[in-house]
Amino acid sequence: MIEFSRDPSLAQPGLKSPQTSQKSTSKAYELQRSGDKFFAASRFGASKDFYQKSLDAYRKSGDKPGIAATLQRWGRSAELVGEYGKAGAAFQESLNLFEELSHLGGIARSKAHLGSLAWALGEYEKSLKFLDEALSLYKVGEDFAGEAWVLDLHANLRLSMRDDERAESLHQKAFEVVSALGVNLENLAWNDYHLGALAFFRSQISDARERFSAALKSFVKLRDDLGQVAALTHLGEIDCEQKDFSGSGKNLQRAVKLVLPTQCMPLLADVLTAVARLMKGLGEDRKAVSLLMVALSHPTCRQQTKDRMVNLTMGLNAHFSEAEAQKGFEWARAVNLADVAAAWASGFGNESKKKK
Repeated sequence: MIEFSRDPSLAQPGLKSPQTSQKSTSKAYELQRSGDKFFAASRFGASKDFYQKSLDAYRKSGDKPGIAATLQRWGRSAELVGEYGKAGAAFQESLNLFEELSHLGGIARSKAHLGSLAWALGEYEKSLKFLDEALSLYKVGEDFAGEAWVLDLHANLRLSMRDDERAESLHQKAFEVVSALGVNLENLAWNDYHLGALAFFRSQISDARERFSAALKSFVKLRDDLGQVAALTHLGEIDCEQKDFSGSGKNLQRAVKLVLPTQCMPLLADVLTAVARLMKGLGEDRKAVSLLMVALSHPTCRQQTKDRMVNLTMGLNAHFSEAEAQKGFEWARAVNLADVAAAWASGFGNESKKKK
């Protein structure tokens, strides 16, 4: 499943230190808030640039709390554009600083980010360790929003490990925690999405469609691009499974057009795997295998996505020789993921229109 959960800490102001220059700290803080605005608008390349400028200013001022908080933001933006190694280094540095400052909430957030990153890389035991530690710290600090966020991340991990019952229990607990704080549209959207993911995993297609459709409507109202892309991708997969190839194509085209401006490469790779499934359904095996190779060979493709595509990959590769497959992967590694996705989105459906 495609899993994302919004980090509540990114809605909070950065930490300021009274021991540093007010002018330099103010500049760094304003740059950080500019980064927050781009992050909220799902423009992660731009948010990373502003966070870098903010980080430089905080480093110049010597403001350790400001450095640590901005490193978390920079790291999350880097993770979303697929720079996993840089993101991990930023999260670890922020963790070291927050531990030096004895800042409980900061330590918890850094560990949660490290756990989420380990999940993307398929390092599930490492992810479990970090998320358990983060959850314990959030409970000690009575940070209920943070606790709910980590419970959802933990549930995502459990579903990747194919433990759907444990995942369901964790998502339910997360929703109970946020409900006690007062339910809002974002909470409802992600709850519908997570329940849809569980239903889809269990092949409960009707329930999955209903949940993803409800989540999509909420994400549109929230202007949450990543949420929309994730829901549209699953709806496209459901349409494909039910042989509604026209509906699948429309949903996936919409997903591609939404995700490209965000520069979120891991999610774009997920969308392309769904497009490959559609091409397979249409009998266009060569296009399907080409798209699948591009997505799976991209360094930002998450382990969960690769695991989901094993059967499709084996089925498609059966049509080609070992030499052809090797040549295909060499080509896939050389092309640009975004260019391939954009070309498909602009070209799909044009042939049928010409025939009419």
